[in-house]
Amino acid sequence: MRAGTSKGLFVHRRHLPSSEKAWAGPLLAAMGSQHSDARQIDGVGGATSTTSKVAVVSPSSRPGIDVDYTFVQVAVGQEAIDLSGNCGNMCAGVGPFALQEGLVQAPPGHQTMDVRIFNTNTSRVIVSTIEVDTDGSFNEHGTYAIPGVSGTGSEVKLAFLDPAGSMTGHLFPSGHRSQILAVTPTLAVTATLIDAANPFVLVDASTLPASLARDSQTYLQAMESIRRTGAVEMGLAPNTAAAAKVRGTPKLALVSAPQNREADIVVQAFSMGKPHPSLQITGAACIAAAVRIEGTVAHRLASSSIGTAIGALPSPERTPEPESCGEDSGLVSQMEKVSVKHPTGCIDVDVLAACSETWAVVKTCVVSRTARRLFEGRVWYYE
Repeated sequence: MRAGTSKGLFVHRRHLPSSEKAWAGPLLAAMGSQHSDARQIDGVGGATSTTSKVAVVSPSSRPGIDVDYTFVQVAVGQEAIDLSGNCGNMCAGVGPFALQEGLVQAPPGHQTMDVRIFNTNTSRVIVSTIEVDTDGSFNEHGTYAIPGVSGTGSEVKLAFLDPAGSMTGHLFPSGHRSQILAVTPTLAVTATLIDAANPFVLVDASTLPASLARDSQTYLQAMESIRRTGAVEMGLAPNTAAAAKVRGTPKLALVSAPQNREADIVVQAFSMGKPHPSLQITGAACIAAAVRIEGTVAHRLASSSIGTAIGALPSPERTPEPESCGEDSGLVSQMEKVSVKHPTGCIDVDVLAACSETWAVVKTCVVSRTARRLFEGRVWYYE
């Protein structure tokens, strides 16, 4: 399926070995990454990180959940798979796949339906709202367009529920909304380490050394070094050597102030060590959440067109975790739209956040995508 701006295999979990530890062989072979082939010529992968992905889907036994979804990033040019984080773009195909494969049924007479998805990578719930034909099948056709994909399709809404702490258990795992990240004796950047939908290292692009040419291998090495240092600061790795072995998380994104009010924030994300051609959907959700929280680098850089930030949060001080966020807690709670500009266009994210003067919590981030089934059948592989 093409899901959002990603493309990959959608597989029933029952067609893979029962243990996730045994998935590497079949998936590396199926995608063509055996023998560290960067072209994936002997498989169905597309030789880029955005086209070398797998969604493993199964009926869920969890109360109130329709399907379980596990995301697998298959490395390009390496014999490795990564299950450490979620992929929001691939998630856009899970609801349609579940309906097409009979894992869920559309309510009679409904034009839309909700598919409640449990992402096993992050232990978080995503509600996918999809359009339905009169016969109860997924309606792929529509007028909704997304940057990075030609043509239009039906709108697939993804609501990431309680996305904070997806892997670290904390919205700000280092305890700071903004901090100086000392990478090497000659490289230090201002960054926000935030975990919402996926853990991200958000770097104020203006704090990068001016001498760092963006078209050089040195630049990519510096970006990876920043990501690894952020991983250690977030508690995702004990040291940078260990962080190098898990390239999928945390993810890295450079954030900049917008020009001419074109958006609220401008982003260049990275995927598996290379600049992302657009933006991860979990990245859009995470960055939009950061824009809504005063004290983060994203909030500081955001366009003034976003209006008044929620609450009166202190800037780069330590951030205690909230004890509750109920309706009677006296918190400010409102849905706000944040526009995130990436290399091929803009993504709008609706963010429902709540805060007090001393802490912040993100309740929901909603992003829209399109998805389409490209082919179905058997993928032959040899381990």
